[in-house]
Amino acid sequence: MIDWGALDIQVCGQASNGLEALEIIKSGGVDLLLSDIRMPIMDGLQLLTEIHNKHFDIPSVLLSGYSDFEYAQRALRLGAFDFIIKPCPPREIAAVFEQVVMKTRDKRKQEHELNGLHYQLKENIPIVKSQTLLEWLHQPKRTNENRSEQIRKLGISIPDKHTIVIVIQPDGKPLEELNYNRTDLQLIQFATTNIVQETLEQNIRQPVEVIKDQDGIVAICSGTIELLTDKLTTGLTQLQRNLEKYLKITVSIGISRSKASIDNLAEAYHEATSALQLRFYRGLGGIYYYNQSEAAQLEQHPLQGDPDRIRLEPLLVDHLRSGLYAEALNLTEQWLEYFHAEHALSRTEINLQTLSLLARLMQLGNEQESAESGWSDSLVAMADQVHRVETLEELSGLVYKAIQQWVELRNPQKTPRRKVQQAVERIAQNYNSAALSLASVAKELFVSSTYLSTLFKQELGINFLDYIHQYRIEKAKALLQTGAHKIQTIAREVGYFDEAHFTRTFKKWTGLSPSQYKKEAHDPK
Repeated sequence: MIDWGALDIQVCGQASNGLEALEIIKSGGVDLLLSDIRMPIMDGLQLLTEIHNKHFDIPSVLLSGYSDFEYAQRALRLGAFDFIIKPCPPREIAAVFEQVVMKTRDKRKQEHELNGLHYQLKENIPIVKSQTLLEWLHQPKRTNENRSEQIRKLGISIPDKHTIVIVIQPDGKPLEELNYNRTDLQLIQFATTNIVQETLEQNIRQPVEVIKDQDGIVAICSGTIELLTDKLTTGLTQLQRNLEKYLKITVSIGISRSKASIDNLAEAYHEATSALQLRFYRGLGGIYYYNQSEAAQLEQHPLQGDPDRIRLEPLLVDHLRSGLYAEALNLTEQWLEYFHAEHALSRTEINLQTLSLLARLMQLGNEQESAESGWSDSLVAMADQVHRVETLEELSGLVYKAIQQWVELRNPQKTPRRKVQQAVERIAQNYNSAALSLASVAKELFVSSTYLSTLFKQELGINFLDYIHQYRIEKAKALLQTGAHKIQTIAREVGYFDEAHFTRTFKKWTGLSPSQYKKEAHDPK
C-alpha cells in the first residue's frame, strides 16, 4: 500500500471508470490524478483527453500493462506527468508522486509570484502612465520610440493625433509652499486633478489625461484649436469657478496649439507654458492661448537702449535726493508705463531694470547715511522678491513701496499715511459729486493715480473705488432708514445719477435691493 499521507496527499475520490472520474474532477478539489489506461466506458487516455479539452490543470500519472511506446507518447502529448508500466511496486508510484508534488508546489509558487507581479503592475499602471507622460512633456521623441504602441499598452485614453496641452498653475504660492501637512497636500492635489479631469471631459466631450507637474497640473487632450476653442474656454472658465468654489484656489491657464501627434508633446508643453507667461503682463486668473507673434515678443532679447526710459531712472533718483517727491512719483509712473506697453520688454529685462532702480535707491541711502534705519535691508528684501512676483501689477506695487519707504524715512511730516487720510477726507467732502474719481483726488494731492491707488490698498486693505462705493452705500442706508425720500432721490444725493446703477451697486454691497432694504428697515420681522 502507498502511504499517501507521508507524501502530503489526501485521497479525495475513487472511480471505477473514466466517466465517474471525470464527474469527480468536475465537482472540484482535485489536484492530482492516478489512473489506469484500461477502464470501461471511458479509458484513461479518453479521460486525459477530456481533462485537456476542458483546460483542467491537473498533473496526471497513467498506469498500463502495455509497454507500447505509442501509449506513452499519446499520454505525454495529452499532458500526463509520467507513464508507469504495470506491474510496479508501490514505492515506484510513491517516488513518482513525490516528484509530482514537488513540481506542482514549485509551479504554484511561481504562479503566485507571477500573479503578484501582475497585480503590482496593474496597481502601478497609473503611476507608470503619469511618469511616461511627464517624460514625453519634457523630452523630445527618441529614435525608434513608438509612442502609439505605448499609449495602447498603458491604456492612455487620448488618441495619438492632434495633441493639445493645457497647463494649469495656482496663482500665488505653489501648494507645496503653503502650510499644509503631507496628507492634506496629497488630498488637495488628488481633488484638484479630479476636478480638472471631470470638468474638462464634461465640457469638451472627450477623454482628457491629467497629471501633476512641478508647480501645477497638466491636462492633455486631442482636437483642433479652431473647433475646440469655444468648448475649451467654457470648460476652463467653469474649471476656474469649481476650483475656487470647492478648494479656494485661483488658477491661471495656458493652452498650446494643436500638434500633429503625441510625438510633439514636448513642443506643445513649451507653447502652453509660454502662453502662461502672459499672466505677468495681463494679470492673474486668465486663460491664455498660445500666439506665435506674442511668444516671439516674450522671448529674451538684448536690452533695448530707449533713451527716454534710460533718462528717467537717474532723474527719478535725483528728484528723491532733492525732496521733490510728487515729481519723483510722476516719473515713477512714467517709468513703469514702459513696462506696461504690450510686451515692450521681456520679463528678464523688466526684472533687471527694477533691480537697477533698487540698486540706485540703495546707493542714495548710503549717500545720505540712511543705512542705520534698516533701509538697505528693506531694499535687499524687495530685490529678493523681484523674481518671485507673478504680475507686473505686483512689481509696480513693489517699486511704489520702495519710494514710499524713502519718503517716510526722509520726510516724516509728508508720510504716505497722511496722503491716504487726505484722500479719505476728500471722499467725505465730495462723495455725492459726479466728478469724484481717483484721478481727481490724486491731482488735488499732487501724486499720481497709480501711486495713490497702490497706497490706498496698502493702508486700508481696499481699493479706492470700492471705498467710495462703500461710503456712498452707508450714506444711502441712513437715508433709506428715514423713509422720507424716494430711491431715485437718494441715489442722486449719494452720488449715483443712474438709478439702475445705484440699485445694482447697493445690492452688491448689502445683498438687498434699496426697496427691500427700505421695507425691512421699516417693517422688521
